[in-house]
Amino acid sequence: MNCPCGATPLSALPCQDEPFLENDTPTCGRRCGKKLPCSTQGEQHICRSQCHNGPCPPCTKSRIVQCYECKVKVRLDCQEIDLTDQYVCSKCFKPCKQVMNCGRHQCGKHNCAEQEMAHLCNKKCMKRLPCGSHDCDQPCHSGDCKECTKTSIKKLSCDCGEEVRVQCGAITPECKKRCARVHACAHQVTHTCHNKETCPPCYAQVQRTCVGGHDTSTVYCYEDKITCNVMCGKPLPCGHKCQEEYHNGICKKECKQHCLIKCKNGSHNCVATCHYPHKCPSCKETFILKCKCGNKEQRALCSFVQSNGKTLLNPGGVQARISKIG
Repeated sequence: MNCPCGATPLSALPCQDEPFLENDTPTCGRRCGKKLPCSTQGEQHICRSQCHNGPCPPCTKSRIVQCYECKVKVRLDCQEIDLTDQYVCSKCFKPCKQVMNCGRHQCGKHNCAEQEMAHLCNKKCMKRLPCGSHDCDQPCHSGDCKECTKTSIKKLSCDCGEEVRVQCGAITPECKKRCARVHACAHQVTHTCHNKETCPPCYAQVQRTCVGGHDTSTVYCYEDKITCNVMCGKPLPCGHKCQEEYHNGICKKECKQHCLIKCKNGSHNCVATCHYPHKCPSCKETFILKCKCGNKEQRALCSFVQSNGKTLLNPGGVQARISKIG
């Protein structure tokens, strides 16, 4: 078996690290030298590219052609010559404008004598295939193109950086190698290559000290904040102590403990949830007001007493005094 240009046996080329597929034969690096289709008996044109897979690139030379109608000879670039039809100069050329059966292309032939029903399109589709790299080389057709059937090979890289050779249009296969990303710890990686944004956590067991420095425990490597169920106890702005588990940084501003402030009379505690720095709500506890003689008494809210003083006048004008009950 030889290289694509046929000049060198594959056994004479350097050994390949990976097996090669069709149209991926190792090349020899020499000039291709294949005879191009535009060659004639009088002019031989050869491919001047390096040894390569697939068809040769278009010829960059020119040759003399003769008009089929007026017999005038002209020199044209080989890329301008339609090798499948006879050459007709621009003066003689009368293109057929009949739309082909594909609905996309015009006939374009010179002095076409075919009937309308006989205009079958034999051009290539040339729409871009779903692979995004190649054009459809099937006969012109309606509807969507098929999947790419090219056997040209390209390399795809998985997320760990490994390269794999797959046929055109194929998705990157699942990589069975260990993940090669840089990880936060130095423990042995146990998960395979993946396309997720973050790697799975490390489950190696390590000794860690809690955030307060009170205790040491055996935990998984990914557990970086270890608690020990010891209450924080730091003083809060309201006067309470933080009752969360021991933590670093600032304590939560919102305190949900009971308010410790006594009412203005100094007799009752505020029963509302801590509301620092706002004022306490009105005291809902009650007092019993008694007249000085002790014969008459009346129950009143503590907040009413705060607003009207500790002494009130009863309807008879006798000064009353208050005494707390319970």
